[in-house]
Amino acid sequence: MSTRAVLPSSTTFLQRKWTAESVVAMVVCVVIGLRLTLPFNVPVGGALGLLLIPLWLPLLRRARLFVALAALLVVAAAAGVLLTWWMAAERVSLPSAVIERSAVALGLLGAVGALLWARTIVGLSTVAITYGAGMALGIAGDLGGNVSWRFTFSIPLTILLLALAARRDRFVPQLVVVILLAAIGAVNDARSNTAMLMLAAVVLIWQRIGRATGTTRRRAGNIVGVILFGVAVFFLAQAAILEGFFGEATKDRTQAQIDESGSLLLGGRPEIAASEALIRLHPLGLGSGIVASRADITAAKSSMAAIGYDPHNNYVDRFMFGGGIEVHSMLGDFWLWFGLPGLMACAVIAAVAGLGLERALREGACTALAIYLATRLLWDLAFSPAVSAMKTLPLALVVLAVPVAAVIAQRSSGRQDAPPGDLAGDQRGT
Repeated sequence: MSTRAVLPSSTTFLQRKWTAESVVAMVVCVVIGLRLTLPFNVPVGGALGLLLIPLWLPLLRRARLFVALAALLVVAAAAGVLLTWWMAAERVSLPSAVIERSAVALGLLGAVGALLWARTIVGLSTVAITYGAGMALGIAGDLGGNVSWRFTFSIPLTILLLALAARRDRFVPQLVVVILLAAIGAVNDARSNTAMLMLAAVVLIWQRIGRATGTTRRRAGNIVGVILFGVAVFFLAQAAILEGFFGEATKDRTQAQIDESGSLLLGGRPEIAASEALIRLHPLGLGSGIVASRADITAAKSSMAAIGYDPHNNYVDRFMFGGGIEVHSMLGDFWLWFGLPGLMACAVIAAVAGLGLERALREGACTALAIYLATRLLWDLAFSPAVSAMKTLPLALVVLAVPVAAVIAQRSSGRQDAPPGDLAGDQRGT
């Protein structure tokens, strides 16, 4: 039996949604999305989620990937401390950095756990909408600086509007919202976010054609198809930018990055070269509180200079190496901060995204929100600072939580007859 068959009905949802428990669940989702912080940048939502462990820990009993992720995040935080202690004999360490980066790993665990619990109370769609509402409320805190669509509005409004559009699983509203957001992003130099939305539109149409024709795609077909669509969207978007379709400013910036390194990805993310150099020097990691040594900085800058980027600037000296190590990549950050447990945690996160998206496509139940979140998750793993990745990562993991779908469906409906191996989940609710 499909897990979709045991999802709570709309009547059940309407009866539950204003109970004290459901209100608390929605407030928790808003707080996690809002990204409030305590001293040492400890996320309030993540800390709250850790306090709710008794509520969500039982949900992990049949979720092997999430059990593995939970264990790895705890081990990673501990490994970061131990590596810092070990390396501190010959390097400078910052206790404040240890606290902040441990909070990133443990805060992710708490946030994901709390959202999984909330999903059993109010459903996946409401979790996504309230999380998006929290992100939108957080915009107010960013209005004092340099306000732009790209850095201030694009991601929060994308999450909220896609969650609202996907609520009834209707194709046209989702496609309209995706195209509208992509158009706004295109004229506001939000290149990566626009490309993700374009990919979501293409995959959504592809799924719609498959559902209309009754075509069943096997796992390899889904994976290869999405990869090919992603590559095609990247090159088409790059060509359109260079032709000036998205404005002269975007064209000039893109051309300069390609001229600098021969590749838009390397030119736009020269930190990749620094990551490679540091990981090659320290394959077991450095520690969550270690400050890069002069030799580390020299190796990183040399690698960045080799791809045509001038690393002698305040961004590299202050942001990347001014207070610890930041390589603008969640994968690189976790590997250098937490060692091999951090690397393995990233691998599990990628597995959740890949398996979740593939299964939803196979069931014909994938929403634009799920496609966007999976794409952004993989992008953030490679190209975004770990702290920035936490804006959407908890929601992405829950939306794509294939391994826990059966358990969540059972808990929500009060029935226990769905087989443990059924991973279809309630993607249609998103």
